[in-house]
This record gives sequence, structure tokens and C-alpha cells, in this order.
Amino acid sequence: MTTRFFPPDRQFWSYHLGAGALGVAVTLLTIVLWSPLAVQDSVAMTVWLLPFTLAVLGFRWLYKKRGWKALAMGRLIAIAVVYGSLAALLVAASVAALTLPFFWDQIAAYYVARGMPIGLGDYLVRTVSSTSLQAQVFICAWIFLYISFTGSRDARARELDNARLQTALRDAQLRSLSNQLNPHFLFNSLNNIRFMIHEDAGRADAMLVALSDILRYSLGADDSGKVKLGAELDIIERYLEIVGVQLEQRLRVSIDVPAALHDCLVPPLLLQMLVENAVKHGVEPLREGGALRLAVSRQDAFLRVEVTNDKPAAPADSGGLGIGMRNIVQRLALLYGARATHEASDGGDQYRVSLALPCERAA
Repeated sequence: MTTRFFPPDRQFWSYHLGAGALGVAVTLLTIVLWSPLAVQDSVAMTVWLLPFTLAVLGFRWLYKKRGWKALAMGRLIAIAVVYGSLAALLVAASVAALTLPFFWDQIAAYYVARGMPIGLGDYLVRTVSSTSLQAQVFICAWIFLYISFTGSRDARARELDNARLQTALRDAQLRSLSNQLNPHFLFNSLNNIRFMIHEDAGRADAMLVALSDILRYSLGADDSGKVKLGAELDIIERYLEIVGVQLEQRLRVSIDVPAALHDCLVPPLLLQMLVENAVKHGVEPLREGGALRLAVSRQDAFLRVEVTNDKPAAPADSGGLGIGMRNIVQRLALLYGARATHEASDGGDQYRVSLALPCERAA
């Protein structure tokens, strides 16, 4: 990108001209009060703002063009001091060249009247050397303020870019995890329908309707990071309708969720995955079937979710259990960080999964 010598940024010019005008005004006040050559010094100070502006713009242009912001701070300070010294000499010489032709006669007469006649060359050297020190202070101060301001601004920009990148990465990870859920329950549901379609067409049709509702819910959930707990419970009931057709009386379900918590927000399909894992890897392998209990309660500022299910005495084939639970843990970490916790306990004939996540309400 081309670096312009004159920046188009209005904010830059507002700060620069505002600070410059303030400095000129203060200096003019001291000149009017104490300088014996008030008119000449006032004109010189007013003219001084132009070469000073060109000098600092020159540093800004080199700073950007040559990539000085990447230099070590010690080297950058040395460059700033050297540049400020040379630029101050040029600024002082420019001011003298622009003003002395109009005021030299008055200046010479002033020194003669006081018995201190001075030549043009001597006065020029004395004026340039004295005013260049003042100009150096102003130029170096401007440079250091500019370096500090741009460094701080670049740091904020990097932080903002990093935050945006982290947000985009988190969203991509959440979408990836959500996409893992869809084929997971779709395969299991279709497998259940397959068993029923030749035995009872009516019940198979009801299972397909329930599956359609689940798919519609999962597709809509991709557009939102969280859903109401009530909506999640509705889709769990639809899922249980599907597996209940196959398992019949072998599956005994208990859901204990106070109505006051139905407006709380939870990640979509999170509870459904917990229930699905409990059915597929706990109750379904049992010949006589078993019980599944879903309970949600509020503890202080947290929502506590517990899924308890009967299970075989010997470990069953884990199938998708490991993937499903890892998915749940990863989603909780991405959405809540350390604020969400996950615990699992195996009691021999029962398996319990407990989640604690911040209790958030729908707006």
C-alpha cells in the first residue's frame, strides 16, 4: 500500500494542528510579554508551524515507508534523536530565511542602539543555533508521542484481529462439532426405523415424522449457539418416541425438569446427545431393559444437568460413546470455558453424567 506524505486521516490533522496551535499560542504569549523584538519573533513563531509540520510528516513517512516500527526500541530512539536534530536545524534555518529579509533592518537598528552592532552572518548563526534547540525539543516530543500512539493503536488492532480470529475459530469448531451430531443421531434413528418399517407401517410413519422434527430442529440450531431448554426437551421427547417404538417396555424414562427452567439457554442437541448415549450404550444392551432419568435443576448461578441410566455389568461396545462425550466436553469448553464442568461416574449397574453450566435466560 502506498504511503502518503500528507495523511488523509482527519483525526491526525485535528490532533496535530490543535496541539501546534496551542504551542504557538503559548509561545506568542511569552513573546508579547517579554520579547524586545515582539513583532519579529511573533511572525517567526507563526511561520515556524509550517516547516515544523513538514519535518514531522517527513519522519512519519520514513517511519511507515522503511518499516521503522519493526526496529528495536533503542535503535528507534537513536534514529528519532538524530532525525530530530537534523530536522530542527533545517526548521530553524527555514524560519530565519523566511523572516529575516523583512525584519533585518529593525533587528540591526535594535542592536546598534544598544551599542552591540552585529553582522547578518553572526546573527544568523546565533538565531539558528538557539531556535534549533527549541525546535529539536518539539520535534522529538512529537516523534515520541507519535511512536507511542501508533504502537498502542497497532497493539489494539492486533488484539482486535486476534479476538476476531479466535471467535471465527470457535464458531468453526462449534459448527464442526454440530455437524458431527447430525449424522450421529440420524444414523441411529434410521436404523431404528429400519427395524419397524416391515412390521408396523403406521408406527414406522410416526417414527419418520419424529425424525423429521429432529432434523428440522438440528438444522435450525446451526444458526444459533444456544436454544431454550424447553425446545431441547421437546426434541428429546421426539427422539424417545423413535427409540421407544423399538425398545417398547424395555425403556423406562423419567424426566424431572421444573417448568421455571424451560426458558434457560443450553447448547442445541447437548442434552439429546446425553440421552442418546444413555440409551444406546446403557439401556439398549440390557435384555430386560432399564431406566433412564434426566434431571435438571438450578444451583445458584448454574444449571445442573444429570443423566442416569442402568447399564450392563460388563462394559458394552462403546461405539460412538467416546466420540459423543468428547463432543459434549469440547462444546462446553468452547462456549463456556472454565465456567462449565463435566463429571461422569460408573456405579457398576448405573452410569451417571453430570454437567454444570452457567444459567442463562432467553432475552
